[in-house]
Amino acid sequence: PYTCPPDYLKKVINIIEETGASAQIHLAETREEVERCYKEYGVSPVSFLQKIGLLKYDLLAAHCVHLNDEDIDILAENNIAVAHNPGSNLKLGSGIAPLPALLEKGVTVALGTDGAASNNNLDMLEETRLAALLHKGYAEDPTLISAPEALALSTRNGGKALGCANQIGIIKEGYKADLLLFELNRPHLCPPHDLIAHFVYAAQPSDIKTVFVDGEIVVDKGQALKIDEERVIYEVQKRALALVS
Repeated sequence: PYTCPPDYLKKVINIIEETGASAQIHLAETREEVERCYKEYGVSPVSFLQKIGLLKYDLLAAHCVHLNDEDIDILAENNIAVAHNPGSNLKLGSGIAPLPALLEKGVTVALGTDGAASNNNLDMLEETRLAALLHKGYAEDPTLISAPEALALSTRNGGKALGCANQIGIIKEGYKADLLLFELNRPHLCPPHDLIAHFVYAAQPSDIKTVFVDGEIVVDKGQALKIDEERVIYEVQKRALALVS
């Protein structure tokens, strides 16, 4: 809302109505954003979007760090999905989103990384682990965000948040075969008593050996098959040096 004034958002709503598309917006990410919204419009960012009419549509709200109880109720009542980005929020000092309260109200919450400018490795395994650990420590409650709940945030809820719940997010006949195969014969994954807990608390990206996207193998034995990784690294280094020279 702090970069999208009402007239602009009304244009977005017109496009949504014309095309049937869904929308995504950063929302209540920082305390400064919330204070500015109250100063300019007299309401919270969530209430502002409700007044504009954007919450009537299929919307994914990123961050949602600084919410009050009324905000959470509004998100729940309008079936707005939330993308929780714990790594980015921590790096930027934005705060900690009220994930347990959102889940308690039935809000669909999935995990995100935000962009590379505020998340160095874009590692979804790390985001899953942060989501499971951060809220335990903040609330001093080890029962919050269990390993199965964290796994759901990074898989099933991702499909729901994107409006693709009947295509992705779970392993089921007729769904897209988006799969990760892990090498379990690793010291930090033994003994394999609880594979979900291993995935959430111990697994590393280097443990992923094979990646399927819609049934097609795109990573095999840890090697990317669809891109020239060496060339990409070379180009990144060259362009980064050009930016600072």
